[in-house]
Amino acid sequence: MQSSPSVKNNSLTQIWLLPLLVSLTTAVFLSIPYLLAHSLTGEGLVFTGLIMNPEDSNTYWAKMLQGYAGEWLYTIPFTPEAHDGALVGVFYVWLGQIARWLGMSLTAVWHTSRIIAATILFLTIYAFISTFTENHRIRWTAYLLTLFGSGLGWLLFIFRATYWLDAFP
Repeated sequence: MQSSPSVKNNSLTQIWLLPLLVSLTTAVFLSIPYLLAHSLTGEGLVFTGLIMNPEDSNTYWAKMLQGYAGEWLYTIPFTPEAHDGALVGVFYVWLGQIARWLGMSLTAVWHTSRIIAATILFLTIYAFISTFTENHRIRWTAYLLTLFGSGLGWLLFIFRATYWLDAFP
């Protein structure tokens, strides 16, 4: 006897509900350092919305600004030489377009997309692990170790080692 599609969908929902909640909660939890930095920014100072990797992140903001201005082709604003625009960093240009269309700030779109992308990544990791193990306990152990077993670069800020190995974390 075959089970009905609604039963299969229900079991799929049950299988994916907890990973979705864990993934989303983790992604939101990772926003705490950004919220703290924003709330602790002193009078007369501006928090850029960036904590890690400012060298690359500022180029992403440049792409988003150009998207916000309605451009689809990116021109490098960090050079005095004239050049044609190119279809580079399309994701960030697209985020700028989204911010313009929705009337949102670039910071809000940046962090919303960061949370969405992290959630998708975490769910993809769960799906990948699920491909190789059917044992529920092993699957969750591998998943939680993957989520929380690395990514501790923010600890460098606690020890004031903000410029390590010739690069910002």
